Amino acid sequence: MERIKCVAVFAIFFVVFIFGSKAIDNIIADELINRDASILSEKLIMYIRDSAEDLRALPALDDQFECTSETRALLRKTIFQSTFIRWTAVMDNLNVLCSSEDIVRDYDSLAKHKIGENLNMAVMDKDDSDLHELFLSHNSGQLKYVASIVPMNPRYFVHVYCEDCLEYTITIDGLNDNLAAVPVLEFGFDEFEGAHVVTEKITHKNEYYIATFTLSGNEEYLAQYQSLNWWVSGFISFWLALGVAVAYWYWRNAYGSTRSHIRNAIKHNEFIPFFQPVINGNTNELVGVEVLMRWRQANGDLIPPNQFIPFAESAGLIVDMTYSMLDVMAEDIHKMGHQVKPLFFSINIVPAHLHDDKLYVYIKALIASGKLGQHRISLEITERQPITDLVKARQMLDYFYAIDVDLKLDDAGMGYGGFSYVQKLGISTLKIDKAFIDTIGVKDNFNEKTLDAIISFAKKSGLSVIAEGVETEQQLTYLKTQGVDLIQGYFFSKPLDADDFFEHYSSLVAS
Repeated sequence: MERIKCVAVFAIFFVVFIFGSKAIDNIIADELINRDASILSEKLIMYIRDSAEDLRALPALDDQFECTSETRALLRKTIFQSTFIRWTAVMDNLNVLCSSEDIVRDYDSLAKHKIGENLNMAVMDKDDSDLHELFLSHNSGQLKYVASIVPMNPRYFVHVYCEDCLEYTITIDGLNDNLAAVPVLEFGFDEFEGAHVVTEKITHKNEYYIATFTLSGNEEYLAQYQSLNWWVSGFISFWLALGVAVAYWYWRNAYGSTRSHIRNAIKHNEFIPFFQPVINGNTNELVGVEVLMRWRQANGDLIPPNQFIPFAESAGLIVDMTYSMLDVMAEDIHKMGHQVKPLFFSINIVPAHLHDDKLYVYIKALIASGKLGQHRISLEITERQPITDLVKARQMLDYFYAIDVDLKLDDAGMGYGGFSYVQKLGISTLKIDKAFIDTIGVKDNFNEKTLDAIISFAKKSGLSVIAEGVETEQQLTYLKTQGVDLIQGYFFSKPLDADDFFEHYSSLVAS
């Protein structure tokens, strides 16, 4: 079954990686193509702007104009000095009065659009070419200068490694109703036929026109921007998916192994109770204990709780572990409990213990068995985990209260419930977390004020208070001045196993 799951993980991630890598590659390619489209559109605007400036630099024309050798020389000089102009002429409407070269052009199909003050753009389609000849005309007095602009080949400005793979189209349209009668100009550079798999549009706008630059390319054009082909994507995705599958396999083995070890430990009663005393700080009298879970393996090694409790809670094993530990605790109390005076034994529970009556039935049976003697059970529920249904939890807790089992709130002030737990769950005792105890004596510490607020709230609510994690004389003295008498922590004792606990405190048995 695990092999099938690993194969499924590999297959899923292989598909995700291969299509994901291609998708990312295409996104990057689109960004690069968009960049190049912007470059080309900006170059086109530069073509027009620079050529217009060259025409405007020519002398004004009047109706006395004559085409002289000097005029022709001036027109040729303009071509020589201009970057983008290849032919210039002086025209009267469609009549060529003077030109830089004697080239016959058919102007019957010439269409023009105003693109600036005294400046027009015109396009002439040539049947024998894929290129559209582009003209600029500048009205200068009674006549006008006209220039034919060199076709803009994309290869001049961007890297193109494919043949006949891209084309562009420029559409120039009017801005408003005043230009509605002006014809729309469309010209460009045609290099291929077939499917356009790449299309990018860039728009430029000024007070006279809107120019839309559209760059199109075929599959070959797109491929030059892509870093990964399907074979490369497949190769990379194979190894990535294999890595995920192997990691999943190891994780499942580790997870399953830990889970299996815990279940085996439950079966063999390896989860045992350790007892940390709760002392009356004024009389040094033992009044109760907190029962803490430890894992003592068959070889005697003791595993710290932070190495298995979080996993057990997330894996849903903590409830079964609690019952296993309670079995051991009941036997310990039954054998050695007579050595100490009557105490409360607080056991930690989680919200899952209140989902059904299993724990209630267990503790009720334990009390009825007589194994506890004169001792009693208390419950401690941590505030660090949320109780999703307080009403249902209270209904379950009322069963415990009916058999004289009270409820303490552990880690008070540190978690989800706040004091709403006190109001709604019937809490009898607040246990102040060590994080607040550690602030005692620390200057300008906000948590010390929180500590005082918790103590004040407990007093006003008629609750008992236990201070956890007390380690120093200073902490003990401060707590006494605040009226906190019940102390738990290393100042008095660390958690002890059953033998050490009952032996150490046997001298306190009531005479």
